[in-house]
Amino acid sequence: MSQSTQCPILEIACFNQESAVVAARAGADRIELCKDYHLSGLSPDPEVLQKLKLQLTIPIYTMIRPHTEGFCYEEIDFETMKQTVKSLKSYGADGFVFGILTGSQQTGRDPNASWVDISRNKQLIQLAEGLPCTFHRAFDLIPESHWERALADIMECGFASILTNGGPSGTKATECVDKLQTLVRLQTQLQGHGKLQRHRVTEIIVGGGVRASNIGMLHTITGAKTFHSAGLFASEEVTCAVEVSKMKDEILRAREGEGDEQAR
Repeated sequence: MSQSTQCPILEIACFNQESAVVAARAGADRIELCKDYHLSGLSPDPEVLQKLKLQLTIPIYTMIRPHTEGFCYEEIDFETMKQTVKSLKSYGADGFVFGILTGSQQTGRDPNASWVDISRNKQLIQLAEGLPCTFHRAFDLIPESHWERALADIMECGFASILTNGGPSGTKATECVDKLQTLVRLQTQLQGHGKLQRHRVTEIIVGGGVRASNIGMLHTITGAKTFHSAGLFASEEVTCAVEVSKMKDEILRAREGEGDEQAR
């Protein structure tokens, strides 16, 4: 199914077992399973994934992130990430979420050097053995001036998708709608380029402050087909079922509206 005709996908980031069950029952299409919300998500415990695979039928992607100290990893961290992929795969993970940068922004080396650590990312994707992988919001650290190179490198690695808010870390997708629209168009152009046709489609997943109040607008303006949210509100630890249900309704309504416009 092409990106232009696929139904919008709602992915919910869940930091505990209860949230994942709530999100699935409320209409989520996919779960991103993590732990430690206050740390922006780390690799989940395999036992939680094992329990959820007995309860849910929708795909569960798992975070591969050993710590919060950036996205440039020491060798011991990378070995941990490899072992985590193997472990979570054995427990039934349907996909993986990670992103490794080269540290170009820290070393001050050649400004044209890639920000994406192609070798290490490829190694993790190979360990996934065909399961889809998302390049997560490490992408938000990459300057807009390097997006085209980064997109090409991420496609070369074999990632199925990129999760981003379209701007620097800490900003919300609603603050970056024009940039997200540009990014989706750039991704489409690169995907159609001859030398990249051998790679799977690398879609843009819009995340960062996505809510029922703005998801329809984000869908209409950016042209993205997949959206990511925790569906959490201040001080809460469990995903809000009502919010998930509303987000799903809003993106479907926006898609129907686009269909009506095209039929006129």
